[in-house]
Amino acid sequence: MLSRGASHGYAIIKGAEALSGDEVRLDPANLYRALKRLDREGLVAIAGTDGGEERRRTYGLTSRGQQVLKAESARLARLTDTVRSWRLIPQRGAGS
Repeated sequence: MLSRGASHGYAIIKGAEALSGDEVRLDPANLYRALKRLDREGLVAIAGTDGGEERRRTYGLTSRGQQVLKAESARLARLTDTVRSWRLIPQRGAGS
């Protein structure tokens, strides 16, 4: 979700639900734990606060986070291509 721009936790949750057709449900406590971990790892950073409220922090990807996201996306694409080659999911453009 943060690849689309900085966002606060609630918007991340709602965006993930909307983009996935409600297939992805994020538990707020787990999301905030993950954001803290990603912050410690330098992958996300606090980008600001909404309306000056400290509890409504917005998070954004760091440049390192963008690099890791691209690498992970490429890895997942390769795995998906492998699964497609096994004919477990449709080929691209064939009803996928």
